[in-house]
Amino acid sequence: MASCVRQRFFGWFVFLCGFFVIVQVMLLLNQQKCNSPDEQTNLDARALNSAAGDKKNNIKRNDKKTSHRDKRRETATKFPVKSTPSDNNYLSPFHRRWEANCSAIFAGDTDVVQATYRMLKKERHSHNGSIVVPEDREVRTWTHDCDSFRSLRRYPTHPVSEEEDSYPVAYIIAVHKEAAQVERLLRAIYQPQNLYCIHPDAKSPEDFQRAIKGLADCFENVFISSKIEDVQYAGFTRLLADINCMKDLVGPRGDVYRWKYVMNLCGQDFPLKTNLEIVRQLRAYKGHNDITGVLPPSHIIGRTRYKHVIRDKQVKRTHRPKTPPPHNLRIHFGNAYYAATRRFVEYILTSPKATDLLRWSNDTFSPDEHYWATLQRAPGTPGGYPDPTWDENVRFMKWGDITKHPSCKGIYVRGLCVFGVAYLEYLATQPHLFANKFYYSFDPIAIQCIEEALLNRTRNPALSDRLPNFPVTNLLWQSHTALP
Repeated sequence: MASCVRQRFFGWFVFLCGFFVIVQVMLLLNQQKCNSPDEQTNLDARALNSAAGDKKNNIKRNDKKTSHRDKRRETATKFPVKSTPSDNNYLSPFHRRWEANCSAIFAGDTDVVQATYRMLKKERHSHNGSIVVPEDREVRTWTHDCDSFRSLRRYPTHPVSEEEDSYPVAYIIAVHKEAAQVERLLRAIYQPQNLYCIHPDAKSPEDFQRAIKGLADCFENVFISSKIEDVQYAGFTRLLADINCMKDLVGPRGDVYRWKYVMNLCGQDFPLKTNLEIVRQLRAYKGHNDITGVLPPSHIIGRTRYKHVIRDKQVKRTHRPKTPPPHNLRIHFGNAYYAATRRFVEYILTSPKATDLLRWSNDTFSPDEHYWATLQRAPGTPGGYPDPTWDENVRFMKWGDITKHPSCKGIYVRGLCVFGVAYLEYLATQPHLFANKFYYSFDPIAIQCIEEALLNRTRNPALSDRLPNFPVTNLLWQSHTALP
């Protein structure tokens, strides 16, 4: 009996040993077929890199197949865009994110641009001819919880670099409609070390006024002008809006935020450059103001030679001649937008020459188009220079009668192009800091694509070195001696 038990036990032992050997052999064979942990990690990393670079790689493959587009593809490297949906989550829940291939749009890919236009056209057709954007009363609700709003929209809370922190900039933003577009503009240019004065037109709707005030109240360095004007197109109050903000910018807030330059914008402007790039351009001005101005052509002279009045909500010329300009100032004509030093602003607000010219300009046509230009070329103006020139680098605009730029590829409003996505390829080659005009309700994808490009270059500042002809250092007046 004992012998029988031992035989059975020995048989089971042999069976189990054989089974164990077979299992080990199978595991060894399977391990040889599999990747090592390090190899698997490398594969995972390559897969992630491939997924992140699909858009870029697809464009490169298309380049090889379509060599005739090489020149257009080169534009994409000058205004690089590399984004994923997560990059733009801050748009939601406030702004709709459109599915658009911005890299291809900047590269001038005709097929992609046309497909984008068809998508927008279909959207307009289904909404009575315009794109649906957040209404002012909706924007009012965004800032009920400022902490949540700033967080969801990812407003910067710290300077991105020491270079930017040491060179704060001030902005004057004159607005009158579409609070949602104003918010996108503010988000695009916002930095915590900068200072922002917003001037809403006094006659703009209440919902708009309250929406803009809500935005300003969410930031210590954003405020509403202490004196609001009823802005008249081509009228004196448009100039006063800037003057009022200038007074605020050099007040107590200006003592806290020691800004170096001020730029004025309107609600339909949008930046083409990051804050770091803007700072580098302002430094390149060497203490000069960037203000255009030439002697007025014959068809412009009447603007300041005769008195004007407001009639039927329009500025009308009378037959009554004006007295000569004060202080023997020679009137120059330019545009209403500028980049000006702090010393220039302080001079504007205190110099009898400047204040007398301001009063004299009260009954002229579109005084903001001669006031800055004239003072810029007056002897003794801080940051000024005597040269008449149209050279400037603050703002790109495409007027219908200017042929040196490509045709509009959008719509014209008062003779000025409202840009669409088809114009982004050309804007990418321009050195200007801002462009005008953009209408959120006309082409939101154009704005979204610029946002993506700016976000990419902000995160990867080395990409700024690939911008063409930037910062500009060859403007006519930059040959003058650097100023303190």
